[in-house]
Amino acid sequence: MALQLSFSISDKCTTILLRGSLNEYASALDGVEVNPNFDLNIDLKDLKSINSLGIRNFHAWIHRIQCQRLRLFYCPRPFINQMNLVEGFLPDKAEIESFFVPYYSERTGEDAMVLYTKYLEYKKSDDGKIVLSFPEMQDSEGNKMELDIFKDQYFRFLDKYY
Repeated sequence: MALQLSFSISDKCTTILLRGSLNEYASALDGVEVNPNFDLNIDLKDLKSINSLGIRNFHAWIHRIQCQRLRLFYCPRPFINQMNLVEGFLPDKAEIESFFVPYYSERTGEDAMVLYTKYLEYKKSDDGKIVLSFPEMQDSEGNKMELDIFKDQYFRFLDKYY
């Protein structure tokens, strides 16, 4: 599915919803600008995949954008992986407001993507360290599901983009 964008503007804030695949064919971001006096919210809940050329295109675009505040919502696992791999993937002022964390059940083989939201599942302590709380998830048979990531690696991006 090609990358599609949806826009909305409200209360000095532009929201852009990305839908589909961010890849070498994703030209939808080309030429997209926002009011530099507005905040920019980027909603990634419908982003299905991202590859190396999509990363390059997104990186170039997001670093050109002028805005007051930059917040990202519903970041999927592939996007989180790129934030952890590519130094400077997002501008320093970027804030991650919510993201998905994969869980897995050994018993049933079920997996789930759990939304972590700022101030609920993660926040900063008084000394500036990230504090995570891990919601307990259950599979369809009531068995406890486990995180399906390496904590130290997956949550690393929060130190930079909290």
